[in-house]
Parts: sequence; structure tokens; C-alpha cells
Amino acid sequence: MGSQKMNKWVIVRAILLATVMFLGAGPAAVWAQTAAKEKNKDAAKPMKEQCSHFQLCGVDVPLEKDGIHDPRNEAIKVLQPPAEAMAGFPRSETGVIDWVKVLDEELIQPRTGLVGDEKMYFVDFDIIFKNTASMPYVRFPHKPHTKWLTCANCHPKIFIPQRGANHVTMAEIMSGQYCGVCHGKVAFPPLECTRCHQVPRESTGLR
Repeated sequence: MGSQKMNKWVIVRAILLATVMFLGAGPAAVWAQTAAKEKNKDAAKPMKEQCSHFQLCGVDVPLEKDGIHDPRNEAIKVLQPPAEAMAGFPRSETGVIDWVKVLDEELIQPRTGLVGDEKMYFVDFDIIFKNTASMPYVRFPHKPHTKWLTCANCHPKIFIPQRGANHVTMAEIMSGQYCGVCHGKVAFPPLECTRCHQVPRESTGLR
């Protein structure tokens, strides 16, 4: 009887997996869903235990368990562990690695390209986002970003380089779009509000 139940469960699982793959999700999506379930299990743990990224809170987590790298990829075996690569890097008051300071102190020297002899062009101007409801306006500084990213890293795939073309919301950022492509993964988390919302509003009233 127990064997029949087990066989029935195996068949059900096989059908479900085949359905997911047929709909175009593929193995990567199955892995992502599993990782998301594991993350939800950890929701009740203290914040320090929840963190799975060395750059965000200093916790030494194996690459195959950090939720960023695909553990099935063979290349994971040759990657340098973050705890080794980022040892001694300065951190902010909240414990997140301060990449601007890391660059300014020349603790790292990012390649300008695959070969390394390409030129980098720093862009030194800020963009102010005013669609922030009752929050202070957001200042986006180009300079610290273009010290190691080219324009093509963000434009036009992530941000359309045209005024008023990007209707950014916090919900989208938190789901990994726009600023959330990097922030919360390798850069400081979006919930450090004052890092971005730092420009006083022209009026403090709600709108």
C-alpha cells in the first residue's frame, strides 16, 4: 500500500514538473522557486542569520547557497569566495560594504573591459527624481556609478536615457528592477532610505 502511494506521488511530481517546463519556466525557474521557498523558511530567523550575502552583512555563505549563483553551474567551483575577495573592505554604519570608499581607497581596480586597456569616461552629474510622494527627492549620482560601469551597463536596457521615460517605483526596485538590479545584491539595500532620499522637498505636504 505504501509503495503504491509513493509511486502515485512520484507520478504527480513528474506531471507537475513537466507542466512547468512545458509552460516555458524551465529548470532555472524551478531552481529559483525552490530558492524562494528556502528563503521564506528563514524569514523567522534573526536578521543576521537571514542574510546570505557577504557584501551585505559579512556572513560567510558558500556561493552555491547565496541565492545569487546557480549551484548547478560548473563555473561556481573556480570562483573566489566573497569572504576571501572582500576581506578588510570598509563597511557603512549598517554593515554593508561601502563600494565608493573601496574604489576611492584603491582597494580594487576594476578592469575597463575584457582586455583592460579600454578607456573609462566618468560622468559627473546628478539626476533628481521627484516622483517620491511625501518622501524627500532622490538624488542619483552618476560619478560613483561610472567609475566602474559604462553607460551601456544601464542604458537603455535598465533605464531609458530620456527625461520622464522611467516611471520607477519602490515595488519594482524591491522586486529586482531598475536600481534593484544591483542594490540589495552587491550594493547597499534599497531599504537604506536616506542613502537615496536625501534632497529636501520643495513642499513638505502630502500629494
